[in-house]
Amino acid sequence: MKKILQALLFLAFLTVSVRSDDAPAIPVVTPQEAATQEGKQVKVKGVVDAQKTSAKGITYLNFGGRFPNHVFSCVLRTRDFPNGVPTYEGKEVEVTGMIKMYEGKPSMDIKSADQIRVLGAETAGSSPSAPSSPGGETEH
Repeated sequence: MKKILQALLFLAFLTVSVRSDDAPAIPVVTPQEAATQEGKQVKVKGVVDAQKTSAKGITYLNFGGRFPNHVFSCVLRTRDFPNGVPTYEGKEVEVTGMIKMYEGKPSMDIKSADQIRVLGAETAGSSPSAPSSPGGETEH
C-alpha cells in the first residue's frame, strides 16, 4: 500500500511540474488597449470596422473606426495569402501577434490565416473566403 501511495504522489508531482512548464497564456486585449502592449505578443479581440486592399496588395483591417480614425490595424500582404485575403469587415475577430507602433497607432503584421480567428456568426452576405476588393494605397 505504501508503494502505491508513493507512486501516486510521484505521478502527481510529475503532473504539477509538467503543467508549470507550460507557456504562459497570451493576454487578450481590446483594440483600444493595444497601444499599451507595444513589443508584446497578444491577442486583440474586436470588430473589423473597415477592410481595404491597396493596389500594391496590402490589406488593412481597421478596428475602432475607419481610416484615419481607427485605433488599431492589422496589415496583411498578398504574398502571405496566395488564395486571397478573406473578407473580415463587420466580423468580430481575434488576431494574434506582436504589437508595433506605426505612425503613432498600434499595428500587427499578419503573415498567416492561423493568426486570425473569426468569432461568432458570419455577417449575412459576406463570405470568409472571398478576396477583398482593391482600394486606395494610402489607407491604413
